[in-house]
Amino acid sequence: MENRARNTFVLLTIVFGIALQCISAEDAKTTDALPTGSPAPVTPAPVTPAAVNPVHADLPTAHAENIAKTLPLNSETPVTNNNSSTQHINIEVYYEALCKDSVDFVSKQLLPVYNKLNKFINVTFIPFAQGNITQNPTDKIYNLTCRRDGECAADKIHACGINKIKDSEKLIKFVNCSLTEGFNSPNKTVPIELCGKNSSIDNSIVTEITECANSTDAWSTWLQNYKNMSTSANVTSVPKVLINKVPTEDITSNNLMKVVCKQIIDKDLPADCNTFVSGSHKLAVGVLPIIIGAFYIIKMI
Repeated sequence: MENRARNTFVLLTIVFGIALQCISAEDAKTTDALPTGSPAPVTPAPVTPAAVNPVHADLPTAHAENIAKTLPLNSETPVTNNNSSTQHINIEVYYEALCKDSVDFVSKQLLPVYNKLNKFINVTFIPFAQGNITQNPTDKIYNLTCRRDGECAADKIHACGINKIKDSEKLIKFVNCSLTEGFNSPNKTVPIELCGKNSSIDNSIVTEITECANSTDAWSTWLQNYKNMSTSANVTSVPKVLINKVPTEDITSNNLMKVVCKQIIDKDLPADCNTFVSGSHKLAVGVLPIIIGAFYIIKMI
């Protein structure tokens, strides 16, 4: 009888090992969707976004705007909105204001993740990822070129909003509204007042954003910086997403919630991340005790 118990236990152990190996392989597939750099979250610090490259290609309709420029460009970096939490995952989003993929990513993935996990993440937005800005050395006029008709004007609004709105929650709502409403608008214009109201932004800030976007120079430095960063990052499509400075490929087709949850190191894992506990962990916790119990039951027979 003892031999029978031993043999049964060995058989169960083998079955458990095979199952564990299969589940681990499945976990590895999930890991492939994660950034390949250091997975540990970093402590909060201002992020200097890595540059990204051009966006998901709609038909490249070039639209140029000549803008008089009176102030020189400088090296000012985009604003990063930090939370007060002690542990952060830094998410950088390179996007274009009238790109459908950018709209879908922010509205369907980034905003829901932020609403549930804002304690753990910092989000930095970098618009104008496909844009180009040049200056005529003679008359100092700046020429903006964007892929989609009306996109340069929309990018200016995004740049002004990002640098005028200091509250991270209000900013992500404003960016989401500006993307969605601007893309769905018949004339592809961003309704600044509507998005300001929907994002609970003070009227004074809404006025600043409007004046900034309509000015000839207030936004120029920011667009130049966004263009430089996008060029250095060699972005080939948008949205381009970096997590803790590491590019995350095909993020628009993956579950951002899962990617972020896999990065969180915290003794109190957020409830929204429980669904993404690894299969191997579930198997080890749930099946191993059953095998051990089965062994002793068989041994007693």
